[in-house]
Amino acid sequence: MSLFRLSFTTLLARKTFAVFVVLLLVAPVMLPLITPHEMRPSLLEPARAQTAWMVLWVVALGWVFFQGASLGDRWASHGVLEYLRTLGSGPLAQLGQVWLSCVVYFLVFLAVALGICLFTAMPAHPDESKMWIATNFQYAFLCFLVVGPLLLLAIALGTRLNAAAAYVITLGLAAYGLFGISHLNFFLSQSGSPFLDFLYVISPHFPLAEMTPRLYFKLGALSAESFGQVSLYLGGVGAIITGVSMLLFRSKK
Repeated sequence: MSLFRLSFTTLLARKTFAVFVVLLLVAPVMLPLITPHEMRPSLLEPARAQTAWMVLWVVALGWVFFQGASLGDRWASHGVLEYLRTLGSGPLAQLGQVWLSCVVYFLVFLAVALGICLFTAMPAHPDESKMWIATNFQYAFLCFLVVGPLLLLAIALGTRLNAAAAYVITLGLAAYGLFGISHLNFFLSQSGSPFLDFLYVISPHFPLAEMTPRLYFKLGALSAESFGQVSLYLGGVGAIITGVSMLLFRSKK
């Protein structure tokens, strides 16, 4: 029995992913049209790209993490992981297969978002279009560096806790890293507290993967040096989360 195939077909049978695929296809095209875009038609394409990436983040936070937590909880609770372990499937292989089954769907969502940006929001100028393509692919890579390790955490927590608790913890960490860090930075600038300074340093700075402003204002792609530094940082944070996930994962509740 392949745990990847079992998890993949389980998600396929639920059919909820199709709702989000349709949302990703429709929202970036339709939502910008309800704004007063006639006043500045040139902003319509960047608005489509902005909406596509915003919806992708919502799908990752709202669907992908929950499905990972749900599968981890389900297979551990029903003894599937323990049974497969008796057949020689180790914990890391089990974690990797469940993760990969969810990643396949996330990559579909990611491809749809990229397609929206490249086929409905591409700048007409050749130089701008080249930079636009580079920026979007950079964005896709950095987004995956954030979502991938957090999905591992959701699955691992699901094998120890129930699906709801595992999802809430993962969502909380993701929301803190994406949005809460800016509020922490504001409080730090006001108070100068050493504790807040330490907390800020050790916190995951996921906004580094948020390149929507660069798309909307056409600021262009990150330089090779900056992109390498950001990738290295997010990869390091992801490695820590991955290590914690491996320690938390277990085959039996």
